[in-house]
Amino acid sequence: MLKLIPIGSKQIAFVRYDDESSQMLIQYHTGQTFTCSGVNPDQYQLLLQSPNRYDLIMKLTGDKSDLPPQP
Repeated sequence: MLKLIPIGSKQIAFVRYDDESSQMLIQYHTGQTFTCSGVNPDQYQLLLQSPNRYDLIMKLTGDKSDLPPQP
């Protein structure tokens, strides 16, 4: 089941989390989508509760060089 999480960032519009495949799909305002595999339900819960979701996404995705370039 896909769950939509608003991020409130200038770069990232929202994140979709699929708990069946443990994937997080990061949707940028530019229209680009980045898929992050291996995100477990505990990490998803941390994202929901985080006051700064953007920073947590950066931590969960690891090396920022894997993310699409920012405008």
